[in-house]
Amino acid sequence: MTEGYIRGLSQFYADGLERMEIWIDKKHASLLPHRDNQRISIILMIGEKSYNAGIRSTPANDYVWICPDLEDKFGRKMGSLARALTNNGFQKNQRVNLDIEGNKIKITPVP
Repeated sequence: MTEGYIRGLSQFYADGLERMEIWIDKKHASLLPHRDNQRISIILMIGEKSYNAGIRSTPANDYVWICPDLEDKFGRKMGSLARALTNNGFQKNQRVNLDIEGNKIKITPVP
C-alpha cells in the first residue's frame, strides 16, 4: 500500500467540476506500474465500482499520477476521475491510500 493525494488541475469541465488527478511521490511509487512518457492502463477501484484508467510519469516530475480521464476497454473516454471521486465522497487535496495488486489499484480514504 502507498499513499497519494487528490490534486485539482485548475481546469474545469462544462458542469463546473474541477479536473482532478491522484499524485503519488515517485519515492513511494515503486509498486505502481509506471514508465516515463507512457500511459499505462490500470483498473481503478473507487468505492464498489471499477474503472479503466491510466497512470503516467515523466522524468521532469517528482510524482506519478493517475490520469483525469477514465476509458472503456477500447480506449474511448467514458467519464472523469473527478466525477468518480466526488461521487464517492472524496475531495481535492485529500490524502488517499492506494492498495496495489499488479495493475489493479483500490483507492480508500486515509483514516
